[in-house]
Amino acid sequence: MARGLFVEPFFGGSHRAFAEGLAAHGGHELELLTLPGREWRRRMRLGAQLLAGKAAEVAGEFDFLLVSDMLDLPAFLALTRPRFERTPVLLFMHENQLTYPRLRGTKLNSWFGQINYLSALAADRVAFNSEYHRQDFLGALEQLERQPNNWLTTDGIEAIRGKSTVLPVGVDLASLGDGAEAATGGSPLILWNHRWEFDKAPEAFVRTVSTLAGEGHDFRVAVAGERGDNPSAAMLELPDRLGERLVQFGPVEGRQGYARLLWEADISISSTRHEFFGISTVEAMWCGCLPVAPRRYNYPALVPEALQERCLYEREMELLALTREAILARPDGADRDAVRASAGRFGWEVVGPRWEEALAGLGGAGTFATK
Repeated sequence: MARGLFVEPFFGGSHRAFAEGLAAHGGHELELLTLPGREWRRRMRLGAQLLAGKAAEVAGEFDFLLVSDMLDLPAFLALTRPRFERTPVLLFMHENQLTYPRLRGTKLNSWFGQINYLSALAADRVAFNSEYHRQDFLGALEQLERQPNNWLTTDGIEAIRGKSTVLPVGVDLASLGDGAEAATGGSPLILWNHRWEFDKAPEAFVRTVSTLAGEGHDFRVAVAGERGDNPSAAMLELPDRLGERLVQFGPVEGRQGYARLLWEADISISSTRHEFFGISTVEAMWCGCLPVAPRRYNYPALVPEALQERCLYEREMELLALTREAILARPDGADRDAVRASAGRFGWEVVGPRWEEALAGLGGAGTFATK
């Protein structure tokens, strides 16, 4: 068993869940060096400085460093030298700031993307949470390199490609139980379990369920997920639009309550503008929900191929049509078994040993096999 230092400037949400899950299931001793999960821009700008100071308070030697994409790795290594100059580093890319959706009317702040690029250059190994994300990031670098006055080199991009691989996020599926306490029967239940902000495009979800309600279909809606700092105005109007159809509106208290809601649901919808992995969709699938999601991003890697015609859409009209079909032909036992089996690939019991092997080999010769 090796000892590692996990440096995470944004210890909140999925970043925190991953760090704690890896500490429990990754097969190595992990010391967590973190800052609270808020003000992500400030974390990327100042996190390296603040955590370099905190690192001085952490005793002992480490066999490896594991850092997240929110860290300015070159700055952290410079500010902590010479302590970690020979310690191998794995950078884990939850997301990246080159292709993350931006608010309409705002410009790309390439400095955050530059932090991701330089951190990937400085790391010994780079792991992405999905193959889609790996190709997305490398493609963005190649596109930017073709622009005038860029800050990239071809050799730098190829170096990142050569030391990159895919290591999925582990999802705590065991804590979702077996559905024994969930209520059964009643009208089909449509689930939204994402944040309510612009990057998740909740307006398309609201238009879809509002149209279906207007058509008179028999269904209920449960809206969970975090509101976020800037919740969609359309989502806030949903209680007036749906009335008694809306059986849940807001975050569910406790993991047990959240699990019960997922097991009671029949259909989960995503209308997002991006998805590097898709933890909330994996959770819903594990509980037997038929997902309706975009035919892009990482969703084709999550949804069983046999169900993709029923689950994945290109345009919003197809989102409406697929949701309507799912209401009329409620998912059966075979559907639920198929999506549960697909989601099961990402439980910590499966993913943990992959991380254990990757971290054990971090200090060895050679590079990750690319996919």
